[in-house]
Amino acid sequence: MGGILVCGYILLLASRDHLGFYTHPRYHQFAIIISIVGIALFLIDIMLQFKSRQSLNGSVFNLRRVKVSSYLAIIILTIGYTLPPKTLSPSSLAQRENPAIIEAESRCEIPKPTENSSTISINRWKTAINSCKQASYFDNKDITITGFVSNDLLKNYGYDYFYIARYVISCCAVDSVPVKIIVEKRFSVDYPDGTWLIVKGKLSQKVINGQAEYVITQPNITKISQPKYPYELMGI
Repeated sequence: MGGILVCGYILLLASRDHLGFYTHPRYHQFAIIISIVGIALFLIDIMLQFKSRQSLNGSVFNLRRVKVSSYLAIIILTIGYTLPPKTLSPSSLAQRENPAIIEAESRCEIPKPTENSSTISINRWKTAINSCKQASYFDNKDITITGFVSNDLLKNYGYDYFYIARYVISCCAVDSVPVKIIVEKRFSVDYPDGTWLIVKGKLSQKVINGQAEYVITQPNITKISQPKYPYELMGI
């Protein structure tokens, strides 16, 4: 029953177009097929167990023989049906901090949109920045990115900055890696953690907490709803 509930939940997420909260889009069809096959196999297994028990002792299935832990597992899985799916929270950024990319040779170039896209992801910008060892190469370069706000990690910097961040996945939410860029804060508006924004501005290298960091200055900020697929995909 637990297996059927798990497979059914995956199909429910697929029907509501919520699988993007957990897995890479290229695995959605695979997850649907496996869930359908899984339900069929579990039902066959249940029927075979009923027949086996009846042939051995002539008795039918007795609920009193089911372990308490099995009931608890089914209750927990059932509760999952009622809870709305959620993405990884901004508070997970510190625990999932990604190391800087270290290249054997410096490679400095402005990232370009991928095919069939008009935007450049945070992932591509951050990779380009980390790959370039030339100081101030990206100064005054225009940048437009989409992501959510994270203030907590910048408390030691004062109240002049916040992070615009996004999780990048290659398979599913479990292997997610946060990618983020510092934004100059506009004092007229204070966005809480988790707020989704489109940020347009210019990059400028500044020393923050004794370390050179690229900051988006002169930001033009637009508040948006959470995207249908909140995670960026590795390599895009």
